[in-house]
Order: sequence, then C-alpha cells, then structure tokens
Amino acid sequence: MLGRPTSQESIEALHKLRKQAAARGDECLSVILSGVELYTSLGREFDLIEIMKGFADEMRESVENTPTASQLEELFRRELPAETAERSPHSND
Repeated sequence: MLGRPTSQESIEALHKLRKQAAARGDECLSVILSGVELYTSLGREFDLIEIMKGFADEMRESVENTPTASQLEELFRRELPAETAERSPHSND
C-alpha cells in the first residue's frame, strides 16, 4: 500500500487487504481494516465538502443580485417602445 491513503490505488489496496484478512478468518484484522477504510472514505468526503464550501463562497458574489429566470424571460418578452424599435439594428428595414 502506498503512503498516501487518499489515492485511489491505496484505497483499493486497503480494500483488497481487508477482504484477504476476512477470507482467511482473521476477523480482528478485518474489522480494524474496515475502520481504516471508513476513516479514509470519510476523510475524502470531508475534503470534498470543504472544497465545495470554498467554491460556494467564491461564487456567491458572482451570482448575488443576478436576475432570476422569470425576470430574464419577462425582459426578453417585453415590447420595445415604438421609437426604440425603429432605431433597433434588429428591425426590418
């Protein structure tokens, strides 16, 4: 097993070792390895949650005070005033 338990290869090796211990009847070692496996998995999940929280904090400023989908639809469907429509580059000349 590698020295970095959060690598996928290390987790797979730990899982394989636990299964081998259980298969040969060493329940005590198997339970200990199950605990290590659980601890490692939870640690990875915790790291992911922390990353997601940091991303949410960074993105909050970008999305605050932006129009909602219904507000954007309302703006899109709103009629332009007649004089503005005449000067609009999208009007048919």
